[in-house]
Amino acid sequence: MRAFRPILAIVGVLVIALAQIFIMALRVPSPLPAPARSFTLERVILTEPGQPQRGPVRVVVRDGLIASIESVIAIEQAEAEPPEFVDAYVLPGFTDSHAHFPTLGLPGDAEFTSLLMLRHGVTRVRLVGGVDPSDLTRYRIRIRDGDAPGPLYFGCGPFIDGEDPILPGAHVVTNRQEARRAVFALADQGVDCIKAYEMLNRESAIALREAAHERGLPVVGHTPRFVSFEDARFDDHQHLRGVHPPFENERLEYPHFLRAWLRHGPERMAEVIRISLEYGIAHTPTLSAVDATLQAEDWAAWQRGNIMQQWLPHARDGFWSADVGFNPVRFMGSDDFALIRQASKRQRETVKAFFDAGVPIHTGTDSNAPNLVPGASLHRELRLLVEAGLTPDQALEASTKTSARFLGIPNAGQLRVGAPADLLVFKENPTADLDALDTLVAVAAAGRFYRTNEIEDRLDRYREHYDGFAFNRGLMPILRTTLDLSTSLMDRPAH
Repeated sequence: MRAFRPILAIVGVLVIALAQIFIMALRVPSPLPAPARSFTLERVILTEPGQPQRGPVRVVVRDGLIASIESVIAIEQAEAEPPEFVDAYVLPGFTDSHAHFPTLGLPGDAEFTSLLMLRHGVTRVRLVGGVDPSDLTRYRIRIRDGDAPGPLYFGCGPFIDGEDPILPGAHVVTNRQEARRAVFALADQGVDCIKAYEMLNRESAIALREAAHERGLPVVGHTPRFVSFEDARFDDHQHLRGVHPPFENERLEYPHFLRAWLRHGPERMAEVIRISLEYGIAHTPTLSAVDATLQAEDWAAWQRGNIMQQWLPHARDGFWSADVGFNPVRFMGSDDFALIRQASKRQRETVKAFFDAGVPIHTGTDSNAPNLVPGASLHRELRLLVEAGLTPDQALEASTKTSARFLGIPNAGQLRVGAPADLLVFKENPTADLDALDTLVAVAAAGRFYRTNEIEDRLDRYREHYDGFAFNRGLMPILRTTLDLSTSLMDRPAH
């Protein structure tokens, strides 16, 4: 036994050392300190999308609301110390109507995601499934009390799906009674919406909608695969699912189901527009989700690019990596990308037709899904709406006002006394050119005012932590090896 003591001692030291490395790997920086919910902006230009500009004005915020807006005399050229944001453009905050928290849920992931959202001017976020209502409530309280910075979060709770659910952890319902019980239980837990998913049958989908409306909740989600758009009639359809003609011989996994878009024509478009207008249905197209897949076709270049380098490394280089993780581009071939390009073109044409007909369009991204970086993907969504045919002003109005009003926020998207102080400060005017999105210098969320350089400094602290030995050399190799083993047996395309 004595002969083994040195070996046991060495093993003990190694175990302690490894444990210490993992503790350090999970010890993230502290949250950014939250300022008071009151501030003043001097001599700024109010730029509410869809409305004439006003300014120069003084904006006074008290307790998270706009308390006063006063016209002021233009600044004299010779004034010694002009106000910090003189002649800056002030817009309402942006809304991401379709987002998720990071899949792995490591310590600090929610805080990092929230900082990225704020860094890009996103002050309202709807989390559409996969978050426990009690967990979300606790995090919202932290933001409300100033213990962590972040946007105003809304949440749908778990995915509600049918038999053979697509995602683990979904709440499965198979009939009317189960659907109603699921809705009532979630409503009692304080969710803001109900998330319907792929495998619901017709009876369950209709019951879900009816029960949600009884409790004053909207239904958002995918049009189920075997339920028609006409029967589902959810309040906010995601990803344009079900807008295309019903499935025929399409394989129902991504991206093969997109072949249905190749049969999408004027008659189908007119019918979906008619139904949407008749029942007040909105659409969150998430054009950025399909676009990000195309961007990732050259994975090595996309992974190293400016957008992806902003993301959590254990998402980019781990869970959603196209080298070892579950990124769909890892298993796609050239024919798949060609299909996505064709379908994407039809989707953009559909969005323009919807908008011209008066169907509400919401701005959502599916951020924290593969290749979709929180905040940055919202900027891309706005640009894609413009590429689809909207003007910059119209795209911004969809995010600042149309999307926010659907969430039930009083005076949402308005720059007026009594409105929420969710404000963005730009050096240049994004309503004239979306390139000005890159000139964001400050953001106020519920009246808490942050300069973007302060947010960047805190994000850099997180990145330094992730680049450190404990996380980068200790945790990441284990994560990547585990993922590679888990995905190595999955089918790869023939080239």
